[in-house]
Amino acid sequence: MKRYGFFFSLLLPVLPLAALLGGRWFDQAALFAWLPMAFSFVLLPLLDAAVGTDDNNPTENELSALSRDPFFQYLTLAVVPLQLLNLAVCGYAVVVGEGGLIGQLGYLLGCGVVSGSTAITTAHELIHKPGRLEQWSGGFLLASVCYATFKPEHLYGHHRHVATPADGSTAFRGETVYHFVWRAFRDNPRRGFRLAAERLSRKGVNAWSWRNEMLWWTGLSVAFILFAAALGGLLGTLVFLGQAFVAVCLLEIINYVEHYGLMRERDSNGRYERISPRHSWNANHLVTNLFLFQLQRHSDHHANGSRRYQALRHFEESPQLPFGYPTAVLVTLLPPLWFRVMNPRVERHAGQAVPAAT
Repeated sequence: MKRYGFFFSLLLPVLPLAALLGGRWFDQAALFAWLPMAFSFVLLPLLDAAVGTDDNNPTENELSALSRDPFFQYLTLAVVPLQLLNLAVCGYAVVVGEGGLIGQLGYLLGCGVVSGSTAITTAHELIHKPGRLEQWSGGFLLASVCYATFKPEHLYGHHRHVATPADGSTAFRGETVYHFVWRAFRDNPRRGFRLAAERLSRKGVNAWSWRNEMLWWTGLSVAFILFAAALGGLLGTLVFLGQAFVAVCLLEIINYVEHYGLMRERDSNGRYERISPRHSWNANHLVTNLFLFQLQRHSDHHANGSRRYQALRHFEESPQLPFGYPTAVLVTLLPPLWFRVMNPRVERHAGQAVPAAT
């Protein structure tokens, strides 16, 4: 049942089209424009609370079979055309003034939330995989939100330095989400370009070479912008840039949630302990995990970065979020409430004995 439940991950990018058709059918364009937002931040938290968590793990035999099953790869690749559908429908709706100003705002925010929750989540899955098709598809999805630098920064920066002060995607205990997102916007793109250039330099290749994929993906983002301008003028351009901004903000808020307050310890030689499932917040809320390709099983992802989403496991030693990501995003926006909920959990987790990395 869970296998086919991952089809839900393809539902979010279709919601803008459903909103457009529903708004015209019921003559409630402004109301239906907010369908993606209502689904993401009202219905999903309610479903998470109602359905609860799933901490079941695949057996060793199942783990091997799951990792080789191409069905799960096809699902992630299907997000590429669906992201184009999301951009096209929302861009059209805003440019034609569907639902007036209220409707336009709903479509703009909804487009960004779909881009952040589905397109970037899927890109995150794809860029960790060795296949050229998956690598290119992940880069394409990141280019659709003007954030190609996420790839080198995430793979070669975040995964190396996670849960240390050197990581730009690890939030310190007591840091507000607003400060964290500003810090990420300020530092992470620059770090991504630098890491990509350093990898090329070690191969004797100049950073401005055609072999620098950052140049290709940035060029594709520019092509997206020009295409939006050609079809929708200034408003079309603003829609594309606006949804990209919302998507990246959502990505960085999720980064804030995933590692808030968790730090690796140092040994007597000053070396950080190995990355283990203890160094990322985990959430087993079943419904959101089906919608986000199990992104919430983040602890296993960091312990085993190349493992595919369908095979990610739950670990008892992983710190557990009290809610799924949609609820967590809303709570972060109220820092006093976030600190009240999470700081005691950070302190309790830090006081536990550190098990061996797996």
